[in-house]
Amino acid sequence: MTVEQTWHADADVLAAYVAGRLGRATAASLEAHLLACASCRAGIAPFAPSEQLAGNLAVLHSRIDAPPAPRTERFLQRLGLPERITRLLVVTPSARLAWLIAVAGAMAAAVIAADVSGSSQRATFAFLVGAPLVPLGVVTATFATRSDPAREVVIATPTPGFDLLLVRVVAVLVPAVVLTLLAALVVPGQGGEGALWLLPALGLATATLALASWIPVRAVSGVLGTAWVAAAMVSVRRAPRTDLIEHYIAFRPAGQAVMVAITLAAAAVVVLRRDAFDLIDAGRTQ
Repeated sequence: MTVEQTWHADADVLAAYVAGRLGRATAASLEAHLLACASCRAGIAPFAPSEQLAGNLAVLHSRIDAPPAPRTERFLQRLGLPERITRLLVVTPSARLAWLIAVAGAMAAAVIAADVSGSSQRATFAFLVGAPLVPLGVVTATFATRSDPAREVVIATPTPGFDLLLVRVVAVLVPAVVLTLLAALVVPGQGGEGALWLLPALGLATATLALASWIPVRAVSGVLGTAWVAAAMVSVRRAPRTDLIEHYIAFRPAGQAVMVAITLAAAAVVVLRRDAFDLIDAGRTQ
């Protein structure tokens, strides 16, 4: 039911309201009247300062429709990354989680390896086996999941799913590798052996991406991570404590060459299967 207006505010009252000269009770009554009276709303328009209204609209637009970019996003843009990429990185919780895993995993590996009692060979071996699991974990964490609040944003972005996945993987894999390399410096008495984990890490990470185009990524990373650790344990089961690294083929020259081959082959599969990642982002294969 529509209530007919029985009175209207005259021009003097409307001008006084705009100028702030009305008392609280009168102003409140007029405001309630304006909500229901189109005629008085049209009558008050000439008294409203246009410049002030334009300024208010600009403030609302800047704070609601286009809020200031976070510091992290502004920093990435200064480095030359386009806005569409920086916004994707900072709004995606799975990416932030992957960064956290990278930091925690790398630092924990360094501290544990540094505190291991016994020979430095055991500490180095423990670090070399554990370090590749950090990139493996962060690659898994970058995949969009149904629980990701930014999932709709990622899917709606007019960018191929493979490109989005590649951006997220690189964004978390680079700091993970850098932090783990720094953590390697903490492991005592390792010399050049501290870098032997890098090629296995790249092999495991790229193999996970390649197989994830067919199989759910969590299953892939779980199987590969378990197989990596199990193979390490089996290979040194009867080895002397001073010769653990040489007994694991992955750390020998031949094993390192195999890891390079796996990385290159898996990267080729990822590129050839890049269309499959569009389906993963749409939730059809994950």
